[in-house]
Amino acid sequence: MKSPCSSTAIALEGLNVEPDTADTVLCRARLLVDRRALDLEATAPGPIGAMSEMLYGLGAGVEIVSLYHQPDGADVAAYVQCERNGRRCWSYGRARTGAEATVRALIAGANELTGRLAA
Repeated sequence: MKSPCSSTAIALEGLNVEPDTADTVLCRARLLVDRRALDLEATAPGPIGAMSEMLYGLGAGVEIVSLYHQPDGADVAAYVQCERNGRRCWSYGRARTGAEATVRALIAGANELTGRLAA
């Protein structure tokens, strides 16, 4: 069975994070895959874990090996070293919070390591 994002870039269109039960959050994301909007949700200890679960569900999962945050004006820059099937890359994300910047970097890493071209 072909993954819904087997050869196209994944882009984050929207992200909403709400407290859920115990120490978890409910993360809702709108992702563009092959220019088609997908509304996904996952519950995890944080938005990074939730996005990781969503990417695995799309067949584009990666592991975070290293993570660095750096203030960038009013935003935060995240530098993430990702790994998939023994291959590694560094990816970058920028947003108002460290968690969202990391989510964006995680998606960039998934695009790189799964051979997807940027949209």
